[in-house]
Amino acid sequence: MITSEDLKFFNEYKEICAAYQLAGSTMYFDLATTAPKAGVPYRNRMLSVLLGEAFSYQMKPEHLQRLEDMYRKAEEESELKKELSLYFRLIEDVRKLPKEVYVGRKQILADSQSTWEQAKAENDFSLFLPHLEKVIKSQKEVLTYLDKTCSDYDYLLDRYEMGTNAAMYDGFFAKVKERLLPLIREIQERGRKIDDSVLFADYDEKEQEAFLEELKKYMQVDGDCCYMGVSEHPFTEFFSAKETRITTHYHKDNLMSAILSTVHEYGHALYALQVEEKYDGTAFKDAIGSAMHESQSRLMENHIGRNTAFWESNYPKLQSRFPDKLKNIPIERFMEMVNVSRPSLIRIEADELTYPIHVLIRYELEKEIFDGSVEAHNLENLWNDRYKEYLGVCVARPSEGILQDIHWSAGDFGYFPTYALGSAYAAQFFHAMEKDISVEEALRKGDFHVITNWLKEKIHRYGVAKTADEILVLATGEHFNPDYYIDYLVDKYTKLYQL
Repeated sequence: MITSEDLKFFNEYKEICAAYQLAGSTMYFDLATTAPKAGVPYRNRMLSVLLGEAFSYQMKPEHLQRLEDMYRKAEEESELKKELSLYFRLIEDVRKLPKEVYVGRKQILADSQSTWEQAKAENDFSLFLPHLEKVIKSQKEVLTYLDKTCSDYDYLLDRYEMGTNAAMYDGFFAKVKERLLPLIREIQERGRKIDDSVLFADYDEKEQEAFLEELKKYMQVDGDCCYMGVSEHPFTEFFSAKETRITTHYHKDNLMSAILSTVHEYGHALYALQVEEKYDGTAFKDAIGSAMHESQSRLMENHIGRNTAFWESNYPKLQSRFPDKLKNIPIERFMEMVNVSRPSLIRIEADELTYPIHVLIRYELEKEIFDGSVEAHNLENLWNDRYKEYLGVCVARPSEGILQDIHWSAGDFGYFPTYALGSAYAAQFFHAMEKDISVEEALRKGDFHVITNWLKEKIHRYGVAKTADEILVLATGEHFNPDYYIDYLVDKYTKLYQL
């Protein structure tokens, strides 16, 4: 029987773990945004010390034993048993690690991310390669401490979205390749030409920032809960139901990059802010799958941020910021440019149609890393070859190729596929949303809360109290169906390019 002392211990334990997590997240956000570069090595070392102390407390044998005893005593199907099960899932890849292995990995990742940023700036993969080799070796070492009944890569895939594995992703990406690659090639060969060069002119970054402030007001972003900074790679940090932080990155020669990445990251932030507050500091919030999170960011970025009704309210504001470039361009032409499809090199700036191919390339390379068929020093050539094979584009420099993403430097193997899966979830969710509410009317009137309220009621509030599949069924009436995603893309781009 669970006693009041058990519950008191569990609540205190969770609060102390959450405090360490908050401190670490705050330090990481600072490192990625405003921290002076000269101080980074010392900060990295102190962050690793802090994380080591957190590890010692969190993984204290008597603490884990008490949690396991509580799990055994908890009633079947109870919320407590489910929470403990999710919590054990969160920590299962670190609880069996010796402290020195855990701390050493954190130091490897901190150094790797700092060097990745430098290597990207200098367009020098050789600078990053030794760190990438250490990250891969460290990840494989960590996996040796775990009791697994599946392959290393299947384990990593499941870590980012529960219930997924290579077989499932292979089937999904097979559909992507079968139906989308021919359409991409057909557009390049027979599709009408859409000139979007004006979006890549010289756009003042201060004016871009000012427009984003207007856009945040339109999207009803609560500035008391959501802060935005600038970093090399846009990301979101979740602190509590009352605080999230997002970043963007401005490009003088790419107007839509900061706009769409901000809308994307706000999708993540909104999800975190709308999970029931009682789940703060618990596994019901911390264990949300990456594909579920990406479904919300991709829904915001593509189904909302590339929607004509969204821009009917916001395009005049954008024109007023850049009248010399946009004043004489009607919204119809602007929307064609925003939705143009063109094989390109940068994943986060890719159009909807080619985006899953960027993810596919990373997925295939990750599989090969963990089945032992490729060494790290061959990755750059393989990356470049697949971009040429699948998208017909040539990588000229590493910053536009293998160094463009932060994920591998952070050891996030298995994360990339969730971007494509999340995009597919998003299409299914949006299809259901359009049945329930008038999305376009809400966007035209600026009633953004109509959309965010639907997302909260149907998806966000549950956290992981319900599985991704359960939420899909509740919100859409059926299990995951990738055809919503594939059909949506085929229909949209066939019409846009008049094929």
